[in-house]
Amino acid sequence: MELNSPDLRRVIRMTPKAVLNLMKERGLILAGGAIRNIVRGDPASDLDLFAATQETLKDAAHQLVRDWGADRIWKTENAWTVFAQGRHPVQFIMRWKFGNPEDCIKSFDFTACQAAVWFADGRWLSATAKSFYADCASRRLTYTSPEREEEAAGSMMRVRKFLAKGWHIDAENLAAVMARVFAKIDLEAVEEPDGGWQHSKEARLAFVISGLLREVDPLTPVDGLEAAEEKDEEL
Repeated sequence: MELNSPDLRRVIRMTPKAVLNLMKERGLILAGGAIRNIVRGDPASDLDLFAATQETLKDAAHQLVRDWGADRIWKTENAWTVFAQGRHPVQFIMRWKFGNPEDCIKSFDFTACQAAVWFADGRWLSATAKSFYADCASRRLTYTSPEREEEAAGSMMRVRKFLAKGWHIDAENLAAVMARVFAKIDLEAVEEPDGGWQHSKEARLAFVISGLLREVDPLTPVDGLEAAEEKDEEL
């Protein structure tokens, strides 16, 4: 499946020129939530860019810093994010590398995120999941159970964020997301938390799951405290 022509033109029109140039020159793939938001007419979000190698992404990130005169870059093991005043952040995804757009969109955990745009053979091209448009229109979360390296609770935290924006998920898809979390837990190997009292099996499980959730979303305020960015550099 592909984006329809008006939506593809809209994605290109709403992507900054400097980013489009990088996509053309370096073979970068634009994919994920930014495309969904443009198609739906939702508020703009970060732009996520992918490539076959980290070197390509790093070179592109530095080029964008120069083009925009950016003053901040946030580096994590997942991505380099370029910040510039008056512009939406651009993320160069370092953790997952893709040599082609089809593999890129297959890696996303929800079909509503499975959309990509790239430049090849002198023209702009696109690809989407078969149910991309239907799921976007109904705000339905369909879980894909992707085969990729990721934190166990990553998709669960994303469900939480989608629900806060008015999306919905049925029991079968929520169960699949939960299964990804539970499959990573060896309950018998879990040590008792400090405290000196005997915890129930359910309480121990809750303790482990809460740790997985906080691990994957460390910037969420915890106990009234804001977590700091992992590495926020001045350029």
